[in-house]
Amino acid sequence: MQELIDLIRAATSGGATTEQKAAGVQACRTIIAALDTEPGKPLVPPSLLATTPAPRPTLDQILDLAIAKLTTIASAHDVAVSPATPKVSPAATQLPPGLRVPATPAALPRGKSAKQLAMKSATTRKA
Repeated sequence: MQELIDLIRAATSGGATTEQKAAGVQACRTIIAALDTEPGKPLVPPSLLATTPAPRPTLDQILDLAIAKLTTIASAHDVAVSPATPKVSPAATQLPPGLRVPATPAALPRGKSAKQLAMKSATTRKA
């Protein structure tokens, strides 16, 4: 018991290193475990009591979860919207379920930006 108290004293001193502080924390946990143990029952070391934190999800797991959730939302939206939509050819309705990406507008002429085209069309409208 005296050794544990000495470890705690060293950990609480002014110039204690990280290792000394960790040893002091472990000594405190050991004393608390000894005080919490009922008479006649075995002392369980605090290292066995310490729970490890749950592993953090990886980026791939988070993306998979987001894709699954968005797919569910898109499917529910498709079901909710489908009765109100007009009749479409059977080939168009047999698209696989999942994320729908709208087609991009026609490509811009070479060397022209969308801003330049917008400015040009604004000047021609005024005339």
